[in-house]
Order: sequence, then C-alpha cells, then structure tokens
Amino acid sequence: MEIYTEEEERTMKKVLFLTTGGTLSCEASEDGLIPKLQGAEILAQVPELNTLAKISVQDLCLIDSSNLEPEYWSRWAEVIGDNYNDYDGFVLSHGTDTMAYTSSALTHMLINLGKPVVLTGAQVPLSLSNTDARSNLQLAFTIAVSGLPGVFVAFGNKVIKGDCAKKIFSKNFNAFESVNETPVLFFSKSGMKKNLPDRQIVGGFRVENKMEAKVMAITVTPGLKPAIIDFAVEKGYKGIVLELYGAGGINTEKNDFLPAIRRALKKGVKIVCVSQCLFDGVDLSLYPMGILAAQAGVESGAGMTLEAALTKLMWILANR
Repeated sequence: MEIYTEEEERTMKKVLFLTTGGTLSCEASEDGLIPKLQGAEILAQVPELNTLAKISVQDLCLIDSSNLEPEYWSRWAEVIGDNYNDYDGFVLSHGTDTMAYTSSALTHMLINLGKPVVLTGAQVPLSLSNTDARSNLQLAFTIAVSGLPGVFVAFGNKVIKGDCAKKIFSKNFNAFESVNETPVLFFSKSGMKKNLPDRQIVGGFRVENKMEAKVMAITVTPGLKPAIIDFAVEKGYKGIVLELYGAGGINTEKNDFLPAIRRALKKGVKIVCVSQCLFDGVDLSLYPMGILAAQAGVESGAGMTLEAALTKLMWILANR
C-alpha cells in the first residue's frame, strides 16, 4: 500500500530523525525508567508525524542524558553535516537534563546553518498515557519543515534558540525558558507570538566539531576558597566559566579570588564569567569587584547562559 501519492512524494519535505534516548524513549523497569525505544518504535507510536514530513531515522545512541559527554556532540554534528544536503531539516530527540548544553554546542559547531535542527524530548515517557512526548514531537517536526535556519529547542509551548535555552523545571511540561531573548515562537491564550530569525545566511555551511573537554564551571558561593581555581589549573583545565553573583560580583576581601585568577590567566587558562541570575546577565563595569576581574583578564559572558558559555568556551579552545 502506498503511503504517499506521487504529488506528495515530490512536495513533502524530508526530515532526518536522530534519536539519543532520554525520558521520551524510556520504559519502566525494576531500576526505574530506562531508555529503550528506538526511532522506528517512536514513529510507530506517533504515526501522525508522517503527515508532516517524509521521515528517515538514524539511532545515534540510547542513553540517559546525564551520561552525556562532549564527544557525543562532535559525532552528532558530523552526522548532521554528512546528511545536510539530503534533508530539509533535522529533529534530535534528547533527554531534558542536558538538552540545553547540546543545543548550545550544536549552535557553535554548525557554522552558517541554513536549515532547522530541532531538539526535543519529554518530561513523561512516550509509553505513558499522560506523556508530553507527542505534542513536543509534533512541534519539533513542524519547525523542522519550516525552513527556519538555526538550532532550536521545541518544548512545551515554546520554540527557543539553541544557545538561549535553559531547563527551569524538573517536572513541569513547560520545562525550558528562553534566557535574555524572546522565544522564536510562543503559544499563549492570546495566540501565537513570533520572533523569527533572519533567513539570510552568509557563507557556506560547514561543521567545526572539535570540543575541548577540559573546561570547568565554578559557581561562586560564600566561603568558597580561591584555591579551587589553582586546583583546576593543576588538573590541566584549559578554561573556566565562573558563575558570579548578580551583575558580576566575586569575593575580593577575605577569600580574594583575584590573585588566583591572575595566576590562572598567566598560565594561559581562559576565564569567562556569567551570572547566577537567570536574566539580565553580567556587567563588569558596575561594581569594583567586576571592574577588577575585567582588568585581571576575565572575559564577560554578558547575557549568556552557563550552558552556552561553557560549550562556546569548549569550542573556541578547540577550534581557534
């Protein structure tokens, strides 16, 4: 039996569905939820997706996203690059816990991206009746055939740029927020609101997928000792993301971080700072400790999320 008419075959867009596991693919076991469903099984349970696109499947792995490592990003970016000319868009199913890291990493690695690469997942497995997986998959595939260029997270009632996404709920179906930028699409009671990206792409698409794994994130807290920075340097870390207070506050009195920061910078370690606050970001020109940190050589991550700053630093250290 034919699935599509000849006319539909000619006009229906092609999407490559890449699966990695996560809650969406989980089934219950004696040890809790375990990723089990492969891409073909997911499509069989959500057949309406086949009305949106002509879908091919490639199963990349089957993991809990807490076990994610930077080398996965490099492989996945390479897969997208290898298949770039054959598809109109890509959907990547992913666990929610580290989805924002992956979406940020792919944003950096996929240069001059002219097609949609859409990440999605679920808070409740597809195998359960109260799942949010179906609606998230439908949203993701709708964006994947839209022609919008870029990496996106499609989840709940939002579509978010990949390097602006942050998970803010552990259970709520609207798990992700767009940080310091309006979502690309947002569905509310008053209808759909748009903040669409520019479709104009300058230069040819290419993949730069090397990532430096020796990058550490340090959240500054009261009582934290500056020796943590010396420890990171001793252990061979090449980059540090400091998650500072507010607009860029850091201890400069009893536990003065500036000498340790200067020692690290002198040894060639790159240091970037972001804010612990969800919105607004850092401004190192406001307070003396921020000014002193900038003078020492700490770079501002401005309004970047921790996930975006960390993956960008990994990418810069490996490719520049």
